[in-house]
Amino acid sequence: MNKLNSDRFLLRCMNSSDATERYLGWLSSQVSQYILNKPKTIDDLADYIDQQIQDESVYFYGIFTREDHQHIGNVKFIIKGKMQDSVEMGILIGEPAWHGKGVAREVIECFARHAQKQLGIVKMTLGVDLANVAAVNAYEKIGFEKLDDGRTDNGLTMVWNLNGH
Repeated sequence: MNKLNSDRFLLRCMNSSDATERYLGWLSSQVSQYILNKPKTIDDLADYIDQQIQDESVYFYGIFTREDHQHIGNVKFIIKGKMQDSVEMGILIGEPAWHGKGVAREVIECFARHAQKQLGIVKMTLGVDLANVAAVNAYEKIGFEKLDDGRTDNGLTMVWNLNGH
């Protein structure tokens, strides 16, 4: 699954040449306020991408517009579970012009369809900061449900059972 297509986006595996000033800029802007451990330089960013590529349990995709191949964000899925049948995900829509336009939903649903068919994935989980109300609402619209797992930080775990998808 090196490339996936949705109606508006191409998801393709990231590579170190995707470590650009534009991408790095997202990590020092308001759009990444809920992301921890952010690379500070292009070299650090390229190293981070390389680490993701080397990890066989990780699918790390850049989100590119199909129309003009503009890199607008990233999404990462980590294979989890004893049966390797679930993924933990994180997403960053770096380009503010694309916020509120259904990117997360389209991208997550695109991966879910392929992951369910190709990998036997039955569940997606994610962590989100409770203060990120827009993200929580977006995830609920997709089908994620809040999971009471006893967290005591400002985070929330959400889960989406794909069997009903």
